[in-house]
Formats: sequence, C-alpha cells, structure tokens
Amino acid sequence: MTSIGFIGVGEIASAMVEGLARSEADDAHASGLRFFLSPRNADRAKHLAESLEAATVCDSNQDVVDRSELIVLAVLPQQAAAVLDELDIPADRTLISAVAGLATDQLAEHLPHSPTIVRIIPLPAVRERKGVTAMYPANQAVEEILGRLGGSVTAADETLFSTLSAVTATMSAHFAFLQSITAWLVDQGWEQADADHFIRGQFVGLGTTLAETDTPIKELVADHETPGGLNEQLNHEWMDEANRGRLAAALDAIYARVTGAAD
Repeated sequence: MTSIGFIGVGEIASAMVEGLARSEADDAHASGLRFFLSPRNADRAKHLAESLEAATVCDSNQDVVDRSELIVLAVLPQQAAAVLDELDIPADRTLISAVAGLATDQLAEHLPHSPTIVRIIPLPAVRERKGVTAMYPANQAVEEILGRLGGSVTAADETLFSTLSAVTATMSAHFAFLQSITAWLVDQGWEQADADHFIRGQFVGLGTTLAETDTPIKELVADHETPGGLNEQLNHEWMDEANRGRLAAALDAIYARVTGAAD
C-alpha cells in the first residue's frame, strides 16, 4: 500500500486524487493507495474524504507529512516557502512539487533534511486518467503514480521542464480561439447557443483524434486539409509567418516568467 499526502487540496490536487481513485477501482490487481489530505481548502478536502473511502483529512500539514510516503505540494507559488518552512520533512520522503515556477534548488532551500524532490505539471485531464504529466527528474515511484493518470514525459533537465510549463499557458487561448469563431457566427446572425453547440460538435472530434491516435501533430494538419481546400486557405491566411512569430514571442515571454528571467 502506498500513502500519498496532498498539501493544498485545490482543483489539480482533487483531480489527481479522483483519477488515482478511479485507477484503483479499474485495476483488480491494484496494491492499494491511501490519500492523506491537508485541512487547507476544508470543504474540498471534506468532500473527497466523504466520497472516497481511501481519503482522510489530516489535522495539519505536518500530519500529512508524517502519514505519507509521497507528498504532493500543490499550493500557490507565493505560499510555498511559508508552507515548507513550517514542516519537518524527513530525508526518506519524496516531495512531489506541483508548484509552478519554483525550481528544485529553490524548494531545497526550505528542506533541511534533503528529501527527494520531483517536479510535475499535472493537468485537469488527470481526473479522467487522460493527462500526460511532465516530470523532472526521473523517479520510478512518481512515474508509476503518473502512469495511473494517463502517463508522463520526463524532461532531461530543468530547462526543458520549464518549456513544458510554458506551453501549459496555451489552454485558455485555445478556448479563446473557439470563442472568436463562435463570435463570428453570432455576428452573421446565429444565436449564441446554436453557435456554441455547432462549434463544440466540430472540435470535440478533433480532441478524440488526439486522444486515440499517435499520429504526429504535424501530420494531423495535413490530414485535415486538401490542396487548395478551405482548411488549407484558412490555415495559410491566419496562421501565417507573422502570427506564428507572435505566438512564439508570447511563449518566450511565458518561459522567461516561468524561469524567473523576466524579473
């Protein structure tokens, strides 16, 4: 049985707990997981404990540490130092940091006993066990846990890890793209609800393609357009060199922020 503690029980931590619980239910040979939740965000922690037999709300963050082999730190970046400074985390524990933008050496400054540190970037899809989680450095125990949530990719160094952190900033822009398309339909006379309904139907299948195939994304572009066709026309007119350059520049700025280079 593996015990996993969560310090900070926000949306991402809850998604991880629920995804891991589903993996237990789906695997007849599962060895068993126990979840120990910090009292931070009491309502969410209480809900998880009431809905999952394997989940327990602890009395304090230190209680989470004392009862867990793997400890997921899932607090806001500006809270991390203060939270860690109040804890005594032994050397034999593994701290799994889901805190954005804090490098391993920054975390280590607040961990005098030098436990193992692994950084991860979990995404909301881990709740459905479809999220691919970035991790650094390689760690077998953490990789096994992430395997239950949809798999993982391991960065060779922390610089590469930060590039994956940067591209997670594109999620709201993806929906803004769809919002702009539906707004165009509304401008042409469609009701908002009908425009939303149609665009959802158009793009949900593309998500399924991404989830159910391993076709390189570059090839998916070609697969969804024909020479001289409408898709090719829009792709070339909208995603031209200038727009690609603006996107790359925006990602450069996010990367600089993630790594602290923008300070």
